[in-house]
Amino acid sequence: MHHQREEWVQHREAKNLSTCELLALCAKDLQDESLWNEFYSRTQRRVITYLLRAFRTFGGRSEDFTKYADDWVQEVFIKLIQSDGRVIRSFRGLNDNSVYAFLASIAMSTVADQLRSQRATRRRGNVVPFDEVPDLPTRAYESDSRVTALLELIDIENALREDQESKNPERDLLIFKLHFVEGLTAREIASISTFKLTTSGLEKVLNRLRRRVTGKSES
Repeated sequence: MHHQREEWVQHREAKNLSTCELLALCAKDLQDESLWNEFYSRTQRRVITYLLRAFRTFGGRSEDFTKYADDWVQEVFIKLIQSDGRVIRSFRGLNDNSVYAFLASIAMSTVADQLRSQRATRRRGNVVPFDEVPDLPTRAYESDSRVTALLELIDIENALREDQESKNPERDLLIFKLHFVEGLTAREIASISTFKLTTSGLEKVLNRLRRRVTGKSES
């Protein structure tokens, strides 16, 4: 009885935490079911959205996504705790938006890994190839096709952290993820008070980040 009450109290306390606080506690205790259940129920829908967005970015069709959704959602959460929680313990964000950008980047990585695996298997003749897909409508986070391709080919985080032009590379990395991964507009990101940037200032940062990851020089 005492044990059940303790679990009930922990569950109530978990519900009162911000998502950022909840993630931090999950990182400290990978075995706490009450914390993980709350984190899973709170973020599952977002993770599905991020996976679908990533799948479409890499050329998949929405109607094909249902075949993979459940397994890929589980894979995202498995990535968080693999290798004694190496990934989840690398998180350094300070607010809920940074958690969502973090999950979006893991979802992007998950889809890229799964599709690479499928292509490798397909080359061995064991999987029927995807049907040809029409061009997708242009979206804010797909505005530069080279950026989309580079998300699969290079380590964006290292590239941005080594940016000599940036006075605040961690902030810029978060801005990059919010815009190019999660799809927020410059105005939406500028509305987050912690960045302390106007919309025009945010757009300048995004232009610099785009040049950085695509290797384009300023004209």
